[in-house]
Amino acid sequence: CVKIFPKIAFISCVIALIVIGLGAFTRLIDAGLGCPDWPGCYGHLAVPHTYLAQKLVALEYPTTPLVIYKAWAEMVHRYAVAGLSLFIFSIIIMIISVKKLRTRANIIFSLLLLALLGYQIILGQWTVTLKLQPIIVTQHLIGGYLILTTLWLIFLVNRAKFGWNPDKKLLPWALGGLILVFLQIILGAWTSTHYASLSCPDFPFCVNNQTMPVWHIKDLLTVKTIMHMAHRVGAMVVTIYLFCFAMIAIVRLRLKPSVNKLFILILFLLIMQIGLGMSNVLFKLPLAIAISHTVTAVLLFLALATLNFNLLFKKVTHGS
Repeated sequence: CVKIFPKIAFISCVIALIVIGLGAFTRLIDAGLGCPDWPGCYGHLAVPHTYLAQKLVALEYPTTPLVIYKAWAEMVHRYAVAGLSLFIFSIIIMIISVKKLRTRANIIFSLLLLALLGYQIILGQWTVTLKLQPIIVTQHLIGGYLILTTLWLIFLVNRAKFGWNPDKKLLPWALGGLILVFLQIILGAWTSTHYASLSCPDFPFCVNNQTMPVWHIKDLLTVKTIMHMAHRVGAMVVTIYLFCFAMIAIVRLRLKPSVNKLFILILFLLIMQIGLGMSNVLFKLPLAIAISHTVTAVLLFLALATLNFNLLFKKVTHGS
């Protein structure tokens, strides 16, 4: 049970990443209300597919007509969330029932997972019942990231024995990078939930390549423009910070091979994310690129979380 626990945690991480990708897909095709009720779909456990069922749906929900592909997108996302929930409950039960797994870190993470999952379920319901309120959808997106990160930390903690050994030189800078990326993810979620991803049609500036478009705060489009440009400025800050930090660490410091590889991975993901962000604007938000942009942001955050973990703890070998 102890040996397979890290594998179960890793599989849960993969499922959580898929859930985030499916959520992005559902949002991008405007299928967030593909099913107007919760947790079912038009009163069914699956999307109504028979002629009679669809006729009844048309009578019972006259203001929200059934769109098959949108309803299925929403329900597949919900099924994936249900599967992830089962894995999370399995992890919590294993931590409670197996003595060797009942460490302080695992207990804290299991309680955090339980709280996050409960809040995510509530947010999932509110997302539908409150008709995609941006503040609710943004919290729902961030909650998914936090659940994945918690599962990833459980995987890291349980794959080997680690001892407390903080790197006082690098750790504050790595933590700063993690915080900056998290804030940028919040900005991205806020931009996406307000459908402001294409509010600036040009790159690198905004409307007709003007750095300072005429802003009228009462104009909704202008508010969206501000959101979008804030996300771009945030991306620039994150890029400069992480690039300088990684290059200085790689070139000037003698690091462990595992830490060096993490810095290289962070640089790779950062460059990839910049390219995807530019492509979203230049090619008018293609579905595959927009989803890849979301998933790459998650991977960059996890890479930074792993870097912080490695700088905070040292792997304990049998000879130590």
